[in-house]
Order: sequence, then structure tokens, then C-alpha cells
Amino acid sequence: MLAQVSGAIDEFVRLPSPSPDRVHRLHRAMRRLRVGLELWSRLLPAADQATVTTLARRVKRLARLVGQVRDRDIVLDLLQRTHPRGATALETQRFHRFWGRLRDDSRTGRELLRAFLTSERDAGLFRTIGETLALKPRSTAAADLARAMAKENHDRHEKVRRAHRRASERASSARLHRLRIRLRQFRHISDLTRSVEPAAAHRVPAVFRRLQDRLGKLHDLDVTLATLDPDLHRSPWAAGLHKARKTTLSATRIELERVAALTRPRPRGGAGARRPR
Repeated sequence: MLAQVSGAIDEFVRLPSPSPDRVHRLHRAMRRLRVGLELWSRLLPAADQATVTTLARRVKRLARLVGQVRDRDIVLDLLQRTHPRGATALETQRFHRFWGRLRDDSRTGRELLRAFLTSERDAGLFRTIGETLALKPRSTAAADLARAMAKENHDRHEKVRRAHRRASERASSARLHRLRIRLRQFRHISDLTRSVEPAAAHRVPAVFRRLQDRLGKLHDLDVTLATLDPDLHRSPWAAGLHKARKTTLSATRIELERVAALTRPRPRGGAGARRPR
């Protein structure tokens, strides 16, 4: 995970204009690294835990900045794929002025992010993280790891279950976004468990992945609508986005119903406790 993040950052800093796909991969790799660091810190003596926790926070802060750049990429992409009909000359003029401002903001955001990434890299953030991975864990680390992964899987699943229940009761944007975050966190810890103990882990059900994908598309539309200039709120571009959101929300509700059977309370157990497929 550390090698993936370090390589992706070197690539980002080197390229004049990293593609949206590269930004997305960097964002995902940094989130996974943070999850791994948080789990690693639990296996270390108390004196070393604070150091790793601080490093994880710095990675989280950088990941948030990468996420902001990615959000702007998503807005630009969705607006570019929206081809409204019947726009007036004034609406078209306003849209292109707004589009140009967004594009400039995107370039500026990339430059600022490049500066932050370069600063943290040159300050030795990732070298220090590598050094902490060579620290000697507690003597009970092997048993602690199995317990920690089992607890994380159980706790993350419980958070998915609660978030799913609330989103099913009232599918507000905030509740659906919270469910998306919980699903993503559950998948990260499940992937980490599978990489450490392949025989003991089970894949996240496909329906979870489909729901997360639907929720991601819904969130992208919400972000785009929230970013629109007030002058465009009644424009054909806004109408097209609202139509796409309505269609995506309907598909999301169907996935919510399909997931219901898999979000019942799970019994506590070891790392190999079975999950519904």
C-alpha cells in the first residue's frame, strides 16, 4: 500500500496535468493506506502508537485534498456529458462562463495539491511511514491481529447495517452519503483482511459493491448540483442533472431493498466467521 501511494504521488508530481483517473487511483490508495496504518498501530507498543496515529492523520489530510480535486473533476465531467436542448443564448453564455471558471479552479487545485504532496514527500512523510513498518510489534501481535481484524470487520458491518436502516427509512442525501462511506470503509477493511489472511476472509457481497457504485453516482450528481452557479439553477443543464439524479435514486432504492437481507446483525466471531454471500 505504501509503495502504491509513493509511486502514485511521484507520478502526480512529475506529470504536468495528471488525468482524473490518476487522481482517483491516488485517492483510493491513500484511503487504503490510512486504514492499514490504523490497524498496524494497534499491534505496536503504546510508545509507538501515537507516532503511527499522527502519520495516519497526515495521510488522511492529504487524501481529503486529493478528494477535493477529484470532486472538481467529476463536476467537469458530468457537465461535459450533459447536452441540454433549448438553452437560450443568455443561459449558454452563463454556462460557458461558469465552465471556464471551474476549469481554472481545477488547474489551480491541481497545482496546490502538487505543492502539498511535494512538501509532505520531501518532509519525509512516506519514508517515516516505512520506518514505522519496521517497528517491532507487541509479543501478542499475532493473536492481536486476528482479534483486531475480526473486531474491525464486525464493527464496520454493524455501521453499514445501521446506516442502511436509516437510509431505508428516509433516503435523504446525507443518509445515503453516510451509507456510501460506511460501505467503502467496510470494503477497505475486508480487502485488508483478505490480503493478510486469504483463507480466513470472504469477499464483500456483490450487492454491496453495486449499492456503493449507485451511491457514488448519486453523490457525484449531488456535488455537481450543489456546485452549479445560482444563475444556472433553472437552466436546461440543471434540469438534465435533476433528471439523471431521479433515475439514479430509483435504481439506488432497488439496491437498498436487495441489501436488506445482508444487513441483519452479525454475531461476533473470529476473523473467519462467515458472512452471507
